[in-house]
Amino acid sequence: MNEKKFSVSGMTCDGCVQSIKTKLELEDDIVSAEVSLNDEYLLLSSEKNYEESEINELLKSVGSYKVSEDYNKPNIIKIISKYLSTYKPILITLIFVFLLSFLSYIAFDGNGDSFMRFLMGYFFLIFSFLKFQDISQFAYSFSNYDPITKTFYKFGLVYPFIELSLGIFFILGVFLLFSNVLTLIILLPQTYGIFMKLRRKEMINCACLGTSFSVPLSNLTIIENLSMCLMAIFFIVAII
Repeated sequence: MNEKKFSVSGMTCDGCVQSIKTKLELEDDIVSAEVSLNDEYLLLSSEKNYEESEINELLKSVGSYKVSEDYNKPNIIKIISKYLSTYKPILITLIFVFLLSFLSYIAFDGNGDSFMRFLMGYFFLIFSFLKFQDISQFAYSFSNYDPITKTFYKFGLVYPFIELSLGIFFILGVFLLFSNVLTLIILLPQTYGIFMKLRRKEMINCACLGTSFSVPLSNLTIIENLSMCLMAIFFIVAII
């Protein structure tokens, strides 16, 4: 019995997985074909040793799939590409936050402090907008990892309004001490909740983009939150 692992490209859904599996398992000398959509691999158990060219030839009739024997080889380009694809919605949103902050900084002839203030303001404004698409569903998802919402569910329902208010305050430069203290109060507990979920390796979606996108929790969200907390602490120290 031969067992071989191949990487697979070209799959987009569970239908692709089933097509590959069904096609290969019709071969007399193939015992089983285990296919993973998320990890993009094919684990083939067969009575003969199949080469990648033979597998590709078999799959020609079911779709534009390509297998290769480099699954276990480290491929930094593939790793980066998969990461960018998974977290593209968050990364694009953060790019817009930085772009708007930079434009506001230039337009109002600001300094380093004002750039950070705009950064925090646009961060809260844009992310609150995404949460407003479906507040009730956001609150449900948020309660999976935010300790405050898990204890007081209604906090999740008002959370988008809190972010909206903070965004306005930071951009206008008003109530800054209150806004920065509130930033710490809302972000530190959820950051801890995210850390604990990741530590237990629980696979749940991040609610930071509301329900518009399905993005798994990751260290990227922790970095976002801690960056906001560090800027809040900077402002609190400067004001006091």
